[in-house]
Amino acid sequence: MRYREFLRKKIGNRFPENVPVPSGFQIVGHVALLQLHDGLGEFAQLIAEVTMEFDHRIRSVAVKTDPTTGIMRKPGYRLVAGDSNTVTEHVEGGVVFRLDPLRLTFSAGNVAERMRLSNIIERDEMIVDMFACVGQFSLHIAKKTRSRVVAIEINPEAHRFLVENIKLNGVEDRMQALLGDCRKIHPVNEANRVILGYLHNTFEYLPYALKSLRKDGGYVHLHAALPKRDIPEAGNTINTIALEQGFDTEFSVREVKHYSPGIEHYVFDIHATPIRTW
Repeated sequence: MRYREFLRKKIGNRFPENVPVPSGFQIVGHVALLQLHDGLGEFAQLIAEVTMEFDHRIRSVAVKTDPTTGIMRKPGYRLVAGDSNTVTEHVEGGVVFRLDPLRLTFSAGNVAERMRLSNIIERDEMIVDMFACVGQFSLHIAKKTRSRVVAIEINPEAHRFLVENIKLNGVEDRMQALLGDCRKIHPVNEANRVILGYLHNTFEYLPYALKSLRKDGGYVHLHAALPKRDIPEAGNTINTIALEQGFDTEFSVREVKHYSPGIEHYVFDIHATPIRTW
């Protein structure tokens, strides 16, 4: 039985008319993350309890209260039912992630992109992940390709879990976790690829990503949340910044997922090559 049907069966006609009933949830380890319409606020605990009945892997249920904001990328969730210990282990494609999803962003909607990136990277590359969080991109790459990875994270709590996850996945020999602002502590002229997995104001970080690339160039995978109509302007911004850093660029654009009304999550795969001066 589908989740929405299960809710209606258990809760019956107590839901207000014309208020959308949730059709699903995100599960991270033993924690379910729900988004509820404003009209269902008073039913949050009841819905949470029924959700634990629906999927017996779930021991904690939280409801989204605020959007994720700021460079620390802290999500807004409120625990409404179940175990108050929301630190959990989530397994994805053979990679183990330990984190607290109520305090750190972990998007299941990005899993296909994480897998895609790890599939196109070659064994001997050097990767810089400038917004590593708990290792969503970095750990897949380090575990699958055995490339060397430098993972940078500014949020101390996320960095602590990142260090734990490196050990959990046995990649200490090829993955390094740095705590700090990626604009200040990034490697220079070393990377074959740089990942910019931050959705807001990401273009501000592109100069530092380009500085991290080897002198003979490489790739930058830049994520951004923007309307489709803004893609040409974003492309112009990429070319302008690259020229300032001494690179020519070619890029392709992929839609990762829907982000919010009128806004999509895109990734720009940018191939940067040094401008010849002769």
